[in-house]
Amino acid sequence: MKAGPVRRYIRQRQRAAGGGSDRFETIYTLALLVAMVGYMIWAQLQSILSGQTTAPPGVREGVVLAAGLAWTAALLAMSAALGPVSTSAPALQWLFTAPLDRRALLTPGAAQVLGIGLLAGLAQGLLTLTLSTVGAGAVLATAVAGGVLVLGGAALVQSASRRPARRLSATATVVAVAAAVVGVLSATGTPVGVVAATGPWGWPLLAGRHEWIAILVALAALGIPIPLWYRLRSLTLANLTDAAQSSGAATAVFFTLDPGLASRAAEDRRWRGRRLGPDKLLRLPGRWAATGQDLLLVARSPVRLLLSAALTTVPVLATGLPVSRWVIAAAWLLCGIFGASAGTANARRDRDDPSLARLLGLTDGQLFTGRVAVPVLVCTAWSTIAMTAVGAQTGGPLGTWALLGVCAGPGLAAGALRSARRRQVRHDTAPVVSPMGGMMPTGLFVWLGAGVDVALIALWPALFAIVTKHPEAALTTQILLSAGTLGGMIVAGRRS
Repeated sequence: MKAGPVRRYIRQRQRAAGGGSDRFETIYTLALLVAMVGYMIWAQLQSILSGQTTAPPGVREGVVLAAGLAWTAALLAMSAALGPVSTSAPALQWLFTAPLDRRALLTPGAAQVLGIGLLAGLAQGLLTLTLSTVGAGAVLATAVAGGVLVLGGAALVQSASRRPARRLSATATVVAVAAAVVGVLSATGTPVGVVAATGPWGWPLLAGRHEWIAILVALAALGIPIPLWYRLRSLTLANLTDAAQSSGAATAVFFTLDPGLASRAAEDRRWRGRRLGPDKLLRLPGRWAATGQDLLLVARSPVRLLLSAALTTVPVLATGLPVSRWVIAAAWLLCGIFGASAGTANARRDRDDPSLARLLGLTDGQLFTGRVAVPVLVCTAWSTIAMTAVGAQTGGPLGTWALLGVCAGPGLAAGALRSARRRQVRHDTAPVVSPMGGMMPTGLFVWLGAGVDVALIALWPALFAIVTKHPEAALTTQILLSAGTLGGMIVAGRRS
């Protein structure tokens, strides 16, 4: 039996199960979403990163390279999480155990991966053109071919390695750290143009000056489907099973509009099959045993700490761009909440599963008290480094900026803990009716705002200091708000 007739039979059954109105509604929704969101993103990029800027050419070139590196790291991380070549769990259970050609079954999935790489490269090319309008055709062609090469190479790694997710994740981490380093160097005026010749993140920039580079990259992209098609039979069932579980979680996120499902699945996948060292838990009494567990988690997560440290460079990079000071403050706040996630994973697990509190004979509020110490330490260190870096670019005494970062640490920890302890998305909230988009559910927006709201209340003096460039006027207010917000969260947790 061949794979073609089986695939046609399944497609006919799927068409019979779904009506034409369902397909029309899906296509209409996707087209409207792409049109609205794509236009808004493109308009904002054009207004923020337009060619009318006083930033020196070296800084703009560094921004392009840092953005390309970050985009490549995101693609590799997505490939590590989703396969990249994957299939559904039913197909893996029924079709791949049947006497069918595995290469024929996986060819459509591999074609989808290359198509996603094409679109991802197009996005990078558009971002490059917002900062450099030289040689638009060569830039777009090189960016598209580079995206195909990145995801095609990730698929080849999947077919040649027993643990492709670990290798792709490690590569994504290295590239992300390189993006942070390039961003900081470019913001300080250090030439970083040599990085453009080292990978797909800089080839579009070079193709704008030398069009022959676009031809070479396009030829390489046209040749990658051949070894990928040849290696499809080498994909093991273990790799495909891991990819099927991750893609199933991503599909559940898309249909339920609950990003929390993805974070929980990623956390479970992170520890699945991992060999832990002989680390010992600190002997602490009662609720402080949770603090020892958090310290052990941080010690076992050096990669997350490294990525958290890399996020401190994003506000620094924003100071070298023609953007408002409010954008710099918003980047500092959002990156701080993301960076604090290195120490809040256990707090989220406690919210989902209260079994640890029951085993320790504690209430949820008492256990939460023990979870506060490590996030406060992580957030204080992060905010101190990030605020000092912003102050170095803004001007003023660095000691005052560092002291403001220390004062803002507990407030940032309060926002991070609030973000970690939020529940699933509730879809029973009142929707918003708009003339263009129809009825829009508000549960997702409420979920996304949880954590940011508390952080805004606790950190508005520090944010105003970034905007006004006067950190000394915000020290006292920031101390009071940080201590009050974190103390209020602890009291509310104990009462609940």
